[in-house]
Amino acid sequence: MTELAPTSNPPSVRLADVWRLPHVLGLAVSVLFLGLATSLAFPYMALFGVNQVHMTPLQLGIFLTVNAVSGVLISTGLARLSDRLPDRKPLVFLTLGAAMVGYSLLSVARSYPALLLIGPVFLGTGAAAFPQVFAFARAQFVGVAGALPDRAITVLRSIFSLAWVVGPGVGALVLARLDFRGLFLLAAGCFVLAVLPILRVPRAPVEAPAPPSPADPQEETAARQPFFRPALAFVLYGMSMSMGMSMFPLFITKVLHGTDSQVGFLVGLCALLEIPFMLAFAVTRRLPPLARMVKYALALFALHFALVYLSQGMPLLVVTQAVRAAVLAVTAGLGMAYFQELMPGRIGAATTLFANTTNVGSMLAGIVSGACAQLFGYRAVFLLCGLLTLGAWLVMQSFARRRTLSANA
Repeated sequence: MTELAPTSNPPSVRLADVWRLPHVLGLAVSVLFLGLATSLAFPYMALFGVNQVHMTPLQLGIFLTVNAVSGVLISTGLARLSDRLPDRKPLVFLTLGAAMVGYSLLSVARSYPALLLIGPVFLGTGAAAFPQVFAFARAQFVGVAGALPDRAITVLRSIFSLAWVVGPGVGALVLARLDFRGLFLLAAGCFVLAVLPILRVPRAPVEAPAPPSPADPQEETAARQPFFRPALAFVLYGMSMSMGMSMFPLFITKVLHGTDSQVGFLVGLCALLEIPFMLAFAVTRRLPPLARMVKYALALFALHFALVYLSQGMPLLVVTQAVRAAVLAVTAGLGMAYFQELMPGRIGAATTLFANTTNVGSMLAGIVSGACAQLFGYRAVFLLCGLLTLGAWLVMQSFARRRTLSANA
């Protein structure tokens, strides 16, 4: 066996072909508002906890971990349900509605115990909105031949990144003028706007799972190995990404004595730079095997954290965001297609598993990053992130070596 390649390498894929797919425009609008909703508030969640609710770093870590645990459990349960239901739309509405309610409540809640209730119930359910929306979108393209559906998902993922170009900067402005109340209410409104285009998209058929082929236990175990190793690598990657993202605003404001607007600029810059990378992947005629691209991305991510750890001001931080953009273009833009390829016929489960590797990483990251920051300072968190990313790269190296040995056996 060799490393998994993309679903196919078509003679040519044009962006115009993507926009001719059914209902793709409405789906793009929904993804745009979903991205705006998350990008407005999420980068400032740590600042909200520390500055508004006066959480300690450890309390912040617990809050983030509880949210992540809930998100994983709820997303997994809804994924199993979505692949069996004749229509995924009710689950899309449920998750987007829960997120809307959750952020509306955050606009008024300032009690730590109340937040520990709001987070798991509403934000945890809302965390499933991303995989449910993208699974719903992918199901609309069932029956379309070639790599066009996967490239369409990459384009939609680039639109999600486009929202992250605008959202953090807008969030910083809203935060300065309307405080966290206005910020969270605006995010809740964006979740409502994400629902509206989907109302006009018809229900999509649920693709039947591929029938299991008879195999002896040793063959089944060998077949599962390539699946779990990349999942573990993505969990470690998700852990480092979550730790870095949650502590990045505090590192800038508390350690480097920067401003909220600088946080918004850097987060938005990263998302802006992601877009040309993702679009290039969407239209490139041939791509390297996805597992190889993931390995390269993880190596770059380790470099990213090393540069953040060494940063003393904005110039080097700008460079770190360019490196981070290249990484996210691979892991976020093509990672979803990678997991869907590993689980043919189970779009909802595959998309949710991809999202849940990040959620599991976040679950593990919350307390670890909070404890590390409280004991050793915010800068030390990025050194730990680099080590975790290196571990993810080693897992992928082991994965590639194992498959090469199997292919030569």
